Amino acid sequence: MRLKRKKKNETARRAGLAAVAATLLAAIAGLAGRRRKGAAGGGRFRQDERPAYTCECGQAYRVTGVDRHRVYCPEGAARDEPVMDDTCIACDRPLPVGHDTAVST
Repeated sequence: MRLKRKKKNETARRAGLAAVAATLLAAIAGLAGRRRKGAAGGGRFRQDERPAYTCECGQAYRVTGVDRHRVYCPEGAARDEPVMDDTCIACDRPLPVGHDTAVST
């Protein structure tokens, strides 16, 4: 009779351990998925809060950085494809670089 009770306890313990392991694996997978989304541009519903700049010709840019450290990305382009020059890609007008030039929308 003692053997049956021991087997029931052992079965319950194994089932509990399996449930804990499954929960831990699900939590790790969730964190890994969240990090992957963050690296790829933020969460699904995160809005791009960077300021915008529109050239006189109408070309729109997303802007990061300040003063001479500004980086311009054309609207619709991938975040990792910035403008590599200091002029507009559409009309070759100079893009604002100094702190005295306000970024406008």
